[in-house]
Amino acid sequence: MTGLPERCCKDKYMDTTQLYSEKEIYRPFWERNSAFLEVETGCSWHRCAFCDFARDSFSLFPIDEIQKKIELLAPYVREKKSIFLLGENPLVMSTQKLLLIFQSIRKHMPWMEQINMYARFDDVLKKAPKEIMLLRKNGLHSLYLGLESGNDEVLKLMSKGETASQAVEACSILRAAGVEIGLSAITGLGGKEWSFSHAKDTAEILNSIRPGKIWMMGLLVWPDTPLATLVDQGKFHPLTQKEKAEEEILLLSGLEHFDCIFADTTVMGKYTLIGQLATEKERMIQWLHELECG
Repeated sequence: MTGLPERCCKDKYMDTTQLYSEKEIYRPFWERNSAFLEVETGCSWHRCAFCDFARDSFSLFPIDEIQKKIELLAPYVREKKSIFLLGENPLVMSTQKLLLIFQSIRKHMPWMEQINMYARFDDVLKKAPKEIMLLRKNGLHSLYLGLESGNDEVLKLMSKGETASQAVEACSILRAAGVEIGLSAITGLGGKEWSFSHAKDTAEILNSIRPGKIWMMGLLVWPDTPLATLVDQGKFHPLTQKEKAEEEILLLSGLEHFDCIFADTTVMGKYTLIGQLATEKERMIQWLHELECG
């Protein structure tokens, strides 16, 4: 266990005003050593009840602007081996546009070994499997997708716009294409009412998908979100810190010993929990018990 790293990362390059539209760069926990290329702002769905980003406007940058950013970025990321496409779900772009971006990256950054990005499960399902295979062949390495919960009632309550079965179907397509899968889940997303079912069903779906990475985050009720309104109306009862720890122990206990890196960066406050699920599951559960009691 180590000190909690920031969930956001602001990388400073020369001429950043032309590279990035925001002061902070949001990326997965796993991508801290990547180069960052902004291709999108906001989320194409932007209706999740818990999400602070839902209020952000959605916009896809035109291809000529993205290509210019690639040229500007290239001289400053020669030591990087992977590039992360910034935006909440860049996979929503057409396959043709993504291939043009990949082609430009290969041209100006031939040393890049991986292209990674966020996606929604419905982004995957809207593409033909052969399109996913084509993207993989042209450089796509990893997709990070927000499962958040394996319980359909919780997903419906949170207006996620996706179901657990869609998650399984999309990940099956990705695995067949050879795309690495990273999933996030949110401890406390079901509140007190759905805590047990949320933990058990999320573990069941994770066991079915068997992603290479699992990123656990603790629910935060952001102001001025639909979830905050539900809390104010007494229709959603958030878990205490202790209850979040208990829920994560239940979820982790339900996971099988498959090849996966499990990380929790926010549930336990100032601590980061990370380990190999196949060999360190019991040790991580013990750590959680110790932190819960401490």
